[in-house]
Amino acid sequence: MTERIRQPISVPRRRQAESVSVQNLVKANRSPGTTEGNAAQTVPKPTSAVQEPLLDSAPKQVTFYMASDDVKRAKAAYTGTSGQEMDRSWSEFISRAVLMEVERRERLYNEGQQFQGGSRNLAPGRKIQI
Repeated sequence: MTERIRQPISVPRRRQAESVSVQNLVKANRSPGTTEGNAAQTVPKPTSAVQEPLLDSAPKQVTFYMASDDVKRAKAAYTGTSGQEMDRSWSEFISRAVLMEVERRERLYNEGQQFQGGSRNLAPGRKIQI
């Protein structure tokens, strides 16, 4: 039997300079018409008699704990009614439920007005039991 002499495996070749770089990826993901020169420009919205607060509509992940039985109950309600209620997703269902409670508390405790703040991080851990 003859033995072949194997060549060692080498590292892959370097990419050429014209290949995609991080800077090019960032530029490619920008919306059309947005450049560094006009990024600060905004389109004015028409004004109305009642000024609505500016909402940050970008989704943000929220993590919380809920009793297992309550989660099962909520999932059953979601799956059983999402077609009739036109829920787009589980996240939308949860978001609407939370906002309904927020609006209830604003009506009850703050004359229907939004509470100030909300940008600070909440204190971690459990509340002290008395």
